[in-house]
Amino acid sequence: MAGIMTPVGYLYFPNLFEARGNKQVPTQAARFGAMLLLDKTGTGSQQYQTLRQGVFDALVAKFGAAKANDKAFLAQCRLPFRQASEKTYSGFADGEIFIAPWAAADQKPGVVDLQGNNILDKQSVFMGQLARFTVRPFGYDTNGNKGVGLFLEHVQIVKADMPRRDGGVSAEDAFKAADNSQLAALGIDPNAVTTATTAYNNTPAGAANAGGLPF
Repeated sequence: MAGIMTPVGYLYFPNLFEARGNKQVPTQAARFGAMLLLDKTGTGSQQYQTLRQGVFDALVAKFGAAKANDKAFLAQCRLPFRQASEKTYSGFADGEIFIAPWAAADQKPGVVDLQGNNILDKQSVFMGQLARFTVRPFGYDTNGNKGVGLFLEHVQIVKADMPRRDGGVSAEDAFKAADNSQLAALGIDPNAVTTATTAYNNTPAGAANAGGLPF
């Protein structure tokens, strides 16, 4: 079954290139995963309604239509839509909802850019970029825990040039405020175009209402 495409949101905690364990839950198997923060534009989109419908369908498939429409039962379930106000991460104050899909260690998600090119350098994927996922909702009932989770299939970075939200800065911004007074003593003109820069610049480019869900 094809995955459901999420709205575009802000990427958080991307763990997409190497499966990792959970230090807080040592018994949990290593996983891939990421968070996606949705603002009002995201939660007001048709893609969000389609995702909600997919979650509702997973509830029906696992627990039946009667329970999926029972508000008392839903109150006992954990759904994949979480209020952004639950977290204090940078930028979350501007969000509405976040999701945190995951994938098993043997189901590595694909990571591509807006043109569909594979992204292989994990350093180029960071918190704060605009992204969208494809996910598959699944119902579960394990050890008394009931709800719907999201399997992470693929990730598309739709705008890479965004301010970082992990406390770091891009290489382009790291030296903007540098004191260049020492350069003059070294005979370096900070406004001159270097041979390395010129060579680089000349390189050819290309190297629906989902039942009674609360959200």
